[in-house]
Amino acid sequence: MLIMPTETATLRRLSKRERWMVSGVIGVVAVIAVFLVLSFTSSGPTSSNGCIYATVPAATGAEQIHQCGATARATCQSVRAAYTPEAAQTVAAACRKAGLPVRSGS
Repeated sequence: MLIMPTETATLRRLSKRERWMVSGVIGVVAVIAVFLVLSFTSSGPTSSNGCIYATVPAATGAEQIHQCGATARATCQSVRAAYTPEAAQTVAAACRKAGLPVRSGS
């Protein structure tokens, strides 16, 4: 024989400490969400308006190039002589994106 309960269970109220803990967890989740949104929506430096930005891979790590103005123009003019062929392609692409001419000779 199955006995059915006649009373419905009532939910107990949260104590002050439990409410504080729930609020803390919600706050931490909100901070993490804001951090993630900012991380995904902000972009790093890019090549544009006469400034070049490139990351050139090497055997021992990578070199970041971030130059503007005359320094960037000089780098773009000597890119074939100053870098390995793979790195030269990366830097030359950054130069073109920045609107700077790349010397085509060796």
